Amino acid sequence: MTAADRTLSWNRAMLASPGDLDLQVPNAEIEGVIPPELYAGRLLSNGPGWTQIGGRTVHPFDGHGYLRAFSFSEKGVALKARFVRTASYEIEAAAGSVKVRGLATDLPGGMLPNLRAKGGRRNVANTTVLQWQERLLVGWEGGSPHALDPQSLETLGPETFKGLVDGEASLAHMRLDPSSGHLVLVGMSQSRKTTVRFRELDSEDHVVFSRQDELPEMIFAHDFAMTPLHYILGGNPMRLNLGKLAKSFAGLGPFFDAINIDHSKPGVLYLSPRDPKAALRVVSLPGPATVIHFGNAHCTETATIVDACLFGRFDFGGEFGYRGPDQELDPSLPDARPPQRLFRITIPHDSDQATWRQLGPYAVDFPRFNPAHEGQRTPWLFGAARRDTQHGDPFDSVLSVDLRSQETVTQIWTAPEQVFVGEPVFVPGASPETGHLLVMLSDAMNEQSRLAIFDAARVEAGPIAQVPLPLLPVAFHGDWASS
Repeated sequence: MTAADRTLSWNRAMLASPGDLDLQVPNAEIEGVIPPELYAGRLLSNGPGWTQIGGRTVHPFDGHGYLRAFSFSEKGVALKARFVRTASYEIEAAAGSVKVRGLATDLPGGMLPNLRAKGGRRNVANTTVLQWQERLLVGWEGGSPHALDPQSLETLGPETFKGLVDGEASLAHMRLDPSSGHLVLVGMSQSRKTTVRFRELDSEDHVVFSRQDELPEMIFAHDFAMTPLHYILGGNPMRLNLGKLAKSFAGLGPFFDAINIDHSKPGVLYLSPRDPKAALRVVSLPGPATVIHFGNAHCTETATIVDACLFGRFDFGGEFGYRGPDQELDPSLPDARPPQRLFRITIPHDSDQATWRQLGPYAVDFPRFNPAHEGQRTPWLFGAARRDTQHGDPFDSVLSVDLRSQETVTQIWTAPEQVFVGEPVFVPGASPETGHLLVMLSDAMNEQSRLAIFDAARVEAGPIAQVPLPLLPVAFHGDWASS
């Protein structure tokens, strides 16, 4: 693929905006056979579905949430897709242009339009999705999640859990504890230090456990992991550029330009005990590390084991190739930074000094596993990867890592040229070591997407079925919702 072809394909994939969809793909159009095990649930997928607004390209972090739900039956695959109709979406849909300031995007026209911008904080609910009781929760970094009707995908409004998180910055990622059935939420407030709040909700949204910790510095957090003993956060220290921060407050630049990771500080993990009487643990890592996404974590008799994707160095700017509102996305920008690698981190129970080992040579992100194993041992970890071991995203491969052996055993399948690979979502099978992977493939040069289905135990054998679809925008995160 030439650089020009790659750029064209990436822009088509990231900026696709097909709008509301209701379509059925019959078996006759599907390559291979849909496994009957998938009839018992739906694939949910969320990401920015409206990023070019009124001729202006917003940062994908600021693109409007677009939820896709795939249902499987003996007749084929049904797709329903809807925008998450947040307050920001409603304002800009009515205007047909950018009207609400975002994390990484300002309005055109300089100071006055940005100071007078409508809508307050831009919450586009475009990052995660999770089925919780009788609603779908779609998350976003820095604000309340939104609730959607699980059948119609109608937006019900911001989900504050009876006012619990109203006005609070929340992590986009939420997790379910399979041992208790509780939903775990993480809220944060920041100044020179960080206050982090962990809350567990029961099936009626009652808080059954909460814990608050003060971290010694401002951190960046997007995801977390948990074991029966701890919640685990990456200690990604942030630094502020005060000059750019002042410009942002004055309407002369986005907030995103004013922050970055402070690489002068060592890598750490924060372990917040699920015992309310126990003290916060600050665990030193063997080297510099920035954690964006965690895989799973579990405890042995002697240690806490954490799987995570680590950057040795990560600088904000250029995500998804974003270069500004009037330029095309450049997929070579992420290649300029060292890629993220998958590590297994071991933290002895009697020490706050961790060790680690890298799990294979590939750049990996979006780590997924059997959700029934949250906080427990799991045999396999899956992720999106790059066949070229020197670079990371955009990804072109699906990876599986066998965690049952000290010897790292990986399987990798690479998509055809010009096709980009999204997050793999695991669907549990009849036994703990069986299941399927559902992966979106973006074949933008041919103006289509494909839903690829893999036997999770035989990833390198390639898809056992592929579902042709209209070109859908690249998604961020998804989930399997069992019926």
